[in-house]
Amino acid sequence: MSFSGIRLFKVFGIEVNLDYSWFIAFFLITITLAEGFYPSFYPELPKINYYLVSIVSAITLFISVLLHELSHSLVAMRYGIPVKDIYLFIFGGVALFQDEPKTPSQEFKIAIAGPLMSFFLASLFFTAVYFYPKDDLFNGFLNYVFMVNFFLGAFNLIPAFPLDGGRIFRSILWSKYGILKATEIASKLGNIFGIILILLGIFSLFTGSIVNGIWLSFLGFFIKRASKEALLSTKLNYILSRFRVENVMNVMNPVPADLPLLEFITYERPITRLYPVLLKDGRILFLDTRDLSKIPYYKQEELILNDVVKPIDIYVLPDEKLSRAYSYMRKNNLEEIPVKYNNTFLGILRRSDIEDIISRYLREINESTNHRR
Repeated sequence: MSFSGIRLFKVFGIEVNLDYSWFIAFFLITITLAEGFYPSFYPELPKINYYLVSIVSAITLFISVLLHELSHSLVAMRYGIPVKDIYLFIFGGVALFQDEPKTPSQEFKIAIAGPLMSFFLASLFFTAVYFYPKDDLFNGFLNYVFMVNFFLGAFNLIPAFPLDGGRIFRSILWSKYGILKATEIASKLGNIFGIILILLGIFSLFTGSIVNGIWLSFLGFFIKRASKEALLSTKLNYILSRFRVENVMNVMNPVPADLPLLEFITYERPITRLYPVLLKDGRILFLDTRDLSKIPYYKQEELILNDVVKPIDIYVLPDEKLSRAYSYMRKNNLEEIPVKYNNTFLGILRRSDIEDIISRYLREINESTNHRR
């Protein structure tokens, strides 16, 4: 699932980002608290007081979500699983792991870490609620943060993949059925749970609870979509984990920079978008064959490759996991990427070649499943 937004800061080497949908949630939570929750428990206070504490409450909620996701991330990093980004968005947060856990035990510990953090925060705020004066608006703030952390922990323990409870459930099934079958079962529960939330949302809309109906419906659609994408991601990682970039890359010999462009087009018949070109100083630059359509034919006779090449700073390493390279290419919408080692050009990795491998293995998995039936 893709996110886009604002980079906030780095913590433990993880980039924390604010998805644009977060602002919708911030606005709705602030309005709901300021116009309904706090006035109902602490009436006859100046409206500005309600809005100030509601803004702080909304910010504290997302700090709680961040701590929840950081807990997942730190445990994952302890097991050598890279975590590049955390995104805070309208329905909470997500930590983007670059690899799947290697064992059911790792999966369980990574998944349980988030709810445990939420319950820990809930216990801290519950203790503060107990000792703070009951008739003060700040006690209402403490109550709210206690409740949302408890709800965050409890909701995530529902065994619907990809919620934390679904991942815990998958870790239990993993040992018996293997990761693919376990993920399929947990993903089906996630899909069912999403449908239930959608139906509850529709029921709420018809009974007059419009805000709850909208929230439940959107949350249901999100979980339904996320369960499907998480299943696909697991299959991709499972298939590609046995390959390295060097197993799939296209080894290519650079062509000299002084080669006439028209001769290159006529005789080389390039099959890749990126073509390595060797400069006289030993550097490798690249010709993007898509750029050729922008050059008029009469100018092509006057140009050499040196006139149309450009540097490409991004690359992958030959011993890098193919699953990680493919994830990077998908995220950045790249069809091809150079492969380098110690600044030495080795070849071109093509996304289409990776997807051919995926298609072949998915077909074999389906045929094997149908044969067993």
